[in-house]
Amino acid sequence: MGTERLAVEFERDDAGGVLLRVSGRLERATAALLDGVFHALRKDHSPVTVDLAGVDHIDSHGLAVLLQAEADARKRRGSVEVVGVRESLRTPRSELED
Repeated sequence: MGTERLAVEFERDDAGGVLLRVSGRLERATAALLDGVFHALRKDHSPVTVDLAGVDHIDSHGLAVLLQAEADARKRRGSVEVVGVRESLRTPRSELED
């Protein structure tokens, strides 16, 4: 523990949409950072795109943050779109790899 890192870059496009570029490990020790960014954007009704191309590991805590952000956006008639998910994060792992 203590070596986990997560970075979130914020960018607004010409149409007002928000792009969040996330890199590092999105897990229990780091998910609060992304959650805080989503909380800061709650009153902003712009569409949000989350680029996970730089994420090399995600656990249930990271997934929960993304799912909650999407649910919150839907309640306020906004949107959260996740893009750039690495194939290695999509492939089921055997118990020996964990």
